[in-house]
Amino acid sequence: MCLFIFYYLFSQIHPRELLVSLKFANVSLFVLFAVLYFFVVHILDCLTIKKFISRFSNPISHKECWLVRGVSYIIMIINYHAAQGAFAVYFKKTHGSSIAKTLGTLAFISIMDLILVLTCALVALLFSDVSFDGPDIRSFILGIAPLFYFGYFLWILFWRNVDKPYMNRIKKYKIAVWFLQHNMFLIFREALFKDYVTLFFYRAPMVLVVIGSYNLAITAFQAHIDWLMFYLYSPIIMSISTLPITPAGLGTGQFLVIAFFKNLIQSPLFAGLTTPESLLLASSLTWVLANQIIKAFFGTACLLMTSKKLFIDDSPVAPC
Repeated sequence: MCLFIFYYLFSQIHPRELLVSLKFANVSLFVLFAVLYFFVVHILDCLTIKKFISRFSNPISHKECWLVRGVSYIIMIINYHAAQGAFAVYFKKTHGSSIAKTLGTLAFISIMDLILVLTCALVALLFSDVSFDGPDIRSFILGIAPLFYFGYFLWILFWRNVDKPYMNRIKKYKIAVWFLQHNMFLIFREALFKDYVTLFFYRAPMVLVVIGSYNLAITAFQAHIDWLMFYLYSPIIMSISTLPITPAGLGTGQFLVIAFFKNLIQSPLFAGLTTPESLLLASSLTWVLANQIIKAFFGTACLLMTSKKLFIDDSPVAPC
């Protein structure tokens, strides 16, 4: 699907047009924005991970979290889930933490990220006249959001009441006992209401930075999108891009960026020098590539400060 989308995009926008758009980029400013964005997100991400790993597993330091998260970026370039696994393996080897419990903690955080992005997209749809030449995205998100919220609410309610006497009837089934006692789900059993509130306030700033970051890349290309409109449309793009359509949303994100922003982006370059479509495609691809390169360099630097053996699970049986 990724190749199909890019085939379609490059059939509409000739690669030569991308090169023309790249010539107008302020490289120094672009690199500055990319590096600044990476470290702001990295710091905010590590603050949350340190807080909740220490709360539900084993106490860890900010320095340790900084380095381990950095190493996981190298693996994340190839496979996001493998990176989370390597992260969990490290804490098993250094702190004796359960791999499954660490993964459960990371899942606990990731679910909140999805909730926040979906909420931003929902706000955009409820308070703006979103137009899109394609599938009915408004109906899709307005339909899926209540189901997601309701499911999340039932999930929290289930774990908050799982030890009540009236829940004992389900414990006579072995599969239910395995599910209830598995380390992967212990964090949901132990989490209090204040933990969800704390997580919300820890992740909200990071999600807002991630949503708004691409407009910085556009600025480096001598273009601009009104920030209000950008924050209205970007959550919708992110919500669709997180669906398992293409790897890491590559291709899907570029297609949606062009579809939503081609009539909103402004630049003096559009007076015959380049087109909105080519500039959006060039800037979005360059932004993704820049972030991957920074992750690779930063991750390698972090790896040199620790041992790669700590990220490889050499146990004969995967623990729970």
